[in-house]
Order: sequence, then structure tokens, then C-alpha cells
Amino acid sequence: MAEQAPVTDQAQVPPEASVLPRRISARRGGMLAAGALALTGLLFAWQAWFLDLGGVGLPGPGFFPLALGLLLVVFSAAIGVDCWLARVKDEPVEFGHPQVLITFSALLVVPLLFEPLGAYIALGLLSAALLAFIARASLVLTVVWSVLGMAACWYLFQELLGVRLPIGPF
Repeated sequence: MAEQAPVTDQAQVPPEASVLPRRISARRGGMLAAGALALTGLLFAWQAWFLDLGGVGLPGPGFFPLALGLLLVVFSAAIGVDCWLARVKDEPVEFGHPQVLITFSALLVVPLLFEPLGAYIALGLLSAALLAFIARASLVLTVVWSVLGMAACWYLFQELLGVRLPIGPF
């Protein structure tokens, strides 16, 4: 019986079906990013419109999300126009870096942990994850900077702004 050559993963997957990162044109990538940011800003502004906007002297809970949403729409429109009118050579760029996916994943977990663990622990875990997986900081530096960041968040919100964030089980 004839011996068969071992099948490798590269022989099974065509080069066109490679995983991330993927190459796209810089112009198209800029337009897609500007569109995604504009949609996010519109969503923020739309939802903030239903909240109390307050007055000039005392802004309500909807004022800053509305202002930030509208600013996001304006700046993303400027990015989109700049990409559309760009006369530079349209070189391919890579889309889908693992660091970006790690960051988005960590940011999506924070709201889930905000109430059960408390704001400071959730934000400390976010900073620890970003320092460990994105910045590749040592364990000691990750712990030190996460604790300092949690203390800074507490001081900013509790002491300076007088806002009480969820404290969790501790």
C-alpha cells in the first residue's frame, strides 16, 4: 500500500480565506470607520434626546451624551469628507488586528461587570486586561497601575464630582 503525504492545514485552507488581519484600501477603510463612528454618534444623540437636557446653569443627564454624540457625528463627517477627497495614493491597510479585537471585547465586558463587581473593580479589571494583553506590561506594573487608576477614578467621581458609582459586593 502506498504511503500518503500528511495533510497540513495550509493545504486545506486557500490563501484567499486567510484569517484576520485583512487588507482593504485606506480610502474604503477610512470611509467605513467614519460611517461607523457617525452611526454611533447618532445613536448616542438619539438616546440622549429622551433624557432631561437641563438648563445652562445645571445640565441634565442627557446634555453631555447629546453633546458628545453630535461632536462625534461632526468629526466623523470631517474624517469621511477627508477620505473621500483624498488625492493620495490609495495603499492597502490591514483591518482586524488582534489588539483591536481584545480591546473591543474588554470594553464589552465592562458593562456586564459594572453593577455586580462595582465600578472601580470593573474599571480596574479593564485597565489590567489592557495593560497585560495590549501593552504587555509585567504583572507588577499591571497591578500597580490598575490600583492607581482605580484610586484616581474614586477620587475623581467620589471626591471631586460627588458622584457615587456602584461599589459592588465589597
